[in-house]
Order: sequence, then structure tokens, then C-alpha cells
Amino acid sequence: MGLSQKAIAGRLGCSHQAWQGYEAGNNLPGGKILQRLNILGISIDWLLTGRGAIAEPGTGDDNSVLAFVPHVEAQLAAGHGSINDRLQIRDYIPFTRSYLLRKFGRSSVDGLAVLEVSGDSMEPTISDGSLVMVDQTDPDVSGSIMAFVFEDCAYIKRLQKFPGGIDVVSDNRDFYPPHQIRNADLDQLNIIGRVRWIGKSL
Repeated sequence: MGLSQKAIAGRLGCSHQAWQGYEAGNNLPGGKILQRLNILGISIDWLLTGRGAIAEPGTGDDNSVLAFVPHVEAQLAAGHGSINDRLQIRDYIPFTRSYLLRKFGRSSVDGLAVLEVSGDSMEPTISDGSLVMVDQTDPDVSGSIMAFVFEDCAYIKRLQKFPGGIDVVSDNRDFYPPHQIRNADLDQLNIIGRVRWIGKSL
């Protein structure tokens, strides 16, 4: 679900050792802990039986504090495009529902996915190894940073329409000059969605 054991324990108000015991099946959580698990969106069935996922992304009580965006096993190239042809879910990245609503106007995680970026063409905005959240329900090409596939390779760039096609612009222009996808080649372009969030290590 994207949280460490220590982080989960802190949110539940129990010790790290106690949470480890719950996960291992050595102890059963009391009523207060079970109630807090529900608020966090953690599956009680998973904790008690080991069945299913630790959290059900995008489901559950709308009053739950957290929503879970799938982190997909694929790479977007900020450079010379490449994509992993496996699209399995690696894990889930937690966001508070209030944050999704306030920042993106989203009340659910439908159409959202988190992917890893490879390459430096979008420096300094997006670094090699950064995670980005892509909104697949927003394919509008209007100067925003977009994830897209062109000629079977996945990229992350700024896209802007012009009468003859689409301008493809990297933020790191000193090493990656802008280029164009002409109208005649647009049948090879597949927009994945708009980048709405960037997470990176310092």
C-alpha cells in the first residue's frame, strides 16, 4: 500500500512491535485498532486471514481518509523512449482524499496511475527515477506535461498542438531540442494522460 510498518503503526496509534505482531498473526487487534484500520482503508480481512490485498484502491467508505493510486510496473522515458511491456500493479501509493479533491478535483482514483520516469530530458522539473501520477481521463494536449506513446515507445514531454501537428518539448532544452509530430504521423501517437503530480527523492 506504499506505507512502511512503522508509518502504519504511527497512524494507528500502536507500537511498531504491535503492528508486526498483527501482520504475523501472533496477536489480534482490539476494537479501537480495527476501527482505525477502516478509516485508513486497510483491509481487515487481509489482516485477519491473509486473503486479498492490504487495501482496496478506490473502494470503501467515501469518508475514508486515504485513497490508493496503483503504482504500475512500467517506465516513461524522459529521453530516448522505452516502455516495459508488463503493466502489472507493483503496489499502491496512498493519498488523502481531501488532497485529491483539493488539488485535482478528484473524488476517486479512477483513471489515475503512478509510473516511474527514466531519463533527464525533463530536468529540472522531473528527475530520473521520479514517480509521476498520470490522469488517463485527461488526454487534452494543451501545453501540459503529458505521458504518451509514439512509435511503440513511451515518453513524458510537454505537448502543444499547432496547425501542422504537435510540438514535443523537453524542459532540458540544452540537450533535448524540441521536435514535432506531424499530422501525417498522428496515427502513431497514443496519449496516455496528463501528469498531475511528481514525486522525487532529493
